[in-house]
Amino acid sequence: MKRWKAILLISVMTMVSVTGCSKAEENEVAATPVETTIMKADSIRKDLTYAGKVQPKETVNVTSKLSGQVDKVYHDMGDVVQEGDILFTLDEKDLRDRIKQLEAQLNVSNASVTSAQTGLANVNGGQSETSRLQMKTGVENAKTAVDNARIAVDNAKIALDNAEVALDNSRVTLENSKASLDDVEKKYNDTKVLYEAGVATKNDFDSVELAYTQAQNGYTQAQNGYTQAQNTYESTKNGYATAQNAYETALTAQNQAKESLAIYDEKIMNENTENAQNGVNSAVAGRQSVEVQLQIARETLADATVKAPISGTITSKNISASNMISAASVPFTIVDMSSVTVDVNVSEKLINYITVGQEVDVTISTIGSEAIKGRIKNISPATDNTSTYPVKIEIENNEGRIKPGMFAEIRFKLEESNNAIIVPRNTVINKDGEYYVYVIENGLARKTDVTVGIDNGVDIEITSGLKEGDEVVTTGQTYVTDGEGVRIINSAAAEENVNADAEEESTAKEE
Repeated sequence: MKRWKAILLISVMTMVSVTGCSKAEENEVAATPVETTIMKADSIRKDLTYAGKVQPKETVNVTSKLSGQVDKVYHDMGDVVQEGDILFTLDEKDLRDRIKQLEAQLNVSNASVTSAQTGLANVNGGQSETSRLQMKTGVENAKTAVDNARIAVDNAKIALDNAEVALDNSRVTLENSKASLDDVEKKYNDTKVLYEAGVATKNDFDSVELAYTQAQNGYTQAQNGYTQAQNTYESTKNGYATAQNAYETALTAQNQAKESLAIYDEKIMNENTENAQNGVNSAVAGRQSVEVQLQIARETLADATVKAPISGTITSKNISASNMISAASVPFTIVDMSSVTVDVNVSEKLINYITVGQEVDVTISTIGSEAIKGRIKNISPATDNTSTYPVKIEIENNEGRIKPGMFAEIRFKLEESNNAIIVPRNTVINKDGEYYVYVIENGLARKTDVTVGIDNGVDIEITSGLKEGDEVVTTGQTYVTDGEGVRIINSAAAEENVNADAEEESTAKEE
C-alpha cells in the first residue's frame, strides 16, 4: 500500500513547476541529518569491576624434620602428586645403626631385669650360695649396663653437638635472611616513593614488590628453620639428659647390686629381700629408659621418609640425590590448583550488595575473553588498613588452564533490569535536571520527557516516556529542536520501513 502511495506522490510531483521542485530540494537539504533507532525491550546491568591476581587454593613448602644426606628423590618439578606420596628419603644408615645399638642395650636391660628378678626369687627360696652367686652376676650385669649407658651418653653428646652446630648454622641463615630483607625493604620503599611520584614504572615497582615478598618469605622460612633447629636442639638436649639419667640409673643399679652383695654377706636373708627388690626396680627403670630412647629413634627413622602433605603440583624443586639438606631448607613446594582464588578489596558502595556463595563473572584475558563463573568464598566484615573490605573469590580450575599470577577482572552485579527500554547513554539529554529525547513522528523530531533508571555508563534504562516501536534520535539530537523536520541518514530505521513496505506489497499481491 505504501508503495502505491509513493508512486502516486511521484506522479503528482512531476506536475509541479520547476520553481516548486527547487524549493522542496532546498528544504530537504536544510533538514538536520540524524540517526535513529527503533525501541525494543532489552536487558541492562550495572556492574562494579575489581582486579586482582590469581592465587592457588593452597601452597605448602615441604621441609624435612631431619638434617642429613639425601638418598633418593622420587619426583620433579611439574609432577602431580597425591597426599602421602613419597617425595624423597634421607640416608638411614646412622639412624638404623642407632636403633641396633639401642636394641642391644634393651637386651642387656632385659637381662638385668631377669637377673634381678631371679636374685629376688632365690633370696625368698633360701638358696644362700646360689643367691649370692646370682647377686654377683647381677653386679656384673649392672656394670655392663653402666658401660652401655655410658656409650649412650657419649652418643647423645655427639647428637647434641651436631644439633648445636645445626642451630648455629640456622642462626647465621636467619641473620643473613634478615639482612637481605632489610636491603630489599629499603629498595622497595624507595621504589614505592618513586612509583607514586611517577618516576618509576609499574614493572619496576612490581619487580621490587615481588622481590620484597620473596625476601619476606625467605626470612619467615629462615625463622621457621631456626625455630625447628631450636626445637631439634632442645629435643636432643632432652635426649642427652635422658641418656645421662639412664646412666645415673644404671650406675645406681650397679651400686645397689654391689651394696646388696655386701649386705647379703653381713645380714640375714630378710634384709636381702628388700635390696633384691630394689635391684629389680632399678633394672626395670633402666630398661624403660632404653625403651623410650628406642621409640624416639624409630620415630626419627620414620621422619627420614618425607611425604607430600597435600595433593597438588610440584612448582619448586631444590633437591638432588647425595645433597646435604638441613631442617631449614625447602626441598619442594607443592601447589593445589584444583581451584584458585582472587583477592579483591571492595568499597562500601558494594559491600551490602554481595553475599558469600554468590556467583560473579570473572574475565582472565590470558585464557580468553569469555567470562567464567566464580563464587564468593568469604567476605571480611570489617575494613582493612586501606578502608576497603577484603573479599575472596573462588574459581574452579578442573582443566588447569588458570595459573597462579594471572590477572583477573571480577565483575559484581549492582543492578539489573530485564524487558526494559534501553538507549545509548548519549541519546538522553539532561538539562537542568530534566531528561528528554527526540522521537520521530511523521518526519518531525518531537521532544519527549523521559524518566531514567539504571545507568551503566554505556546504556541507560528509560523507565517512562518511551515504548517499544518508538523511533528515537540517537545521533544529532543536540542539533534539532522540538517539531523540526529531520533527515534520517542511517539505515536501521529505514530498513525496518522497507521491510514493512515489502510485507504490505506481498500481502497486496496475494489479495
